[in-house]
Amino acid sequence: MNYVAFQYAEALFGLSLENAQVSLIYSEFQTISKAFDTEIYKFLIHPKITKKEKKDLVGKFVENDLLKRFIFVLIDNSRIEILDDTLQEFGKLIDNQNKIMKVQVYSHKKLSLEQHKQLTTNLEKKHNRKIELENIVDRSIVGGLRIEFEGMILDDTINNYLHSLKANLTK
Repeated sequence: MNYVAFQYAEALFGLSLENAQVSLIYSEFQTISKAFDTEIYKFLIHPKITKKEKKDLVGKFVENDLLKRFIFVLIDNSRIEILDDTLQEFGKLIDNQNKIMKVQVYSHKKLSLEQHKQLTTNLEKKHNRKIELENIVDRSIVGGLRIEFEGMILDDTINNYLHSLKANLTK
């Protein structure tokens, strides 16, 4: 987590809540992030281009006043390079507010519908949150599951078991 991006995202989130524009801001923020290609980013971070010129360019793209002023603050503070990180942190704040937890499940083959449903139900009960589960097929896994969420990893794979067994035997 980029702590500076988190602080900016938290400020934008608070203002968005006050103005009842959270989903609107998030939607426009995503659109702007996709629209800003590498050439625009190069322009926005270039040290010889004035902040006024950068703001003029952004003013042409961004319609929402709150979001426009937010990006102006990033430009004024020479922090425009954290725009994408700030968007990610803003999305996490929305998920947290809505009690949504994103979980990645790594397995050798795609989970069946029943496995997917059962795992989702168990995680929802355990964490008291709505679970958005993404199944990622990783052919290097021999068997079992590796579950990742909120910086935690639960590795119940055969690969992990064999690695632990090898480590214990070579002590």
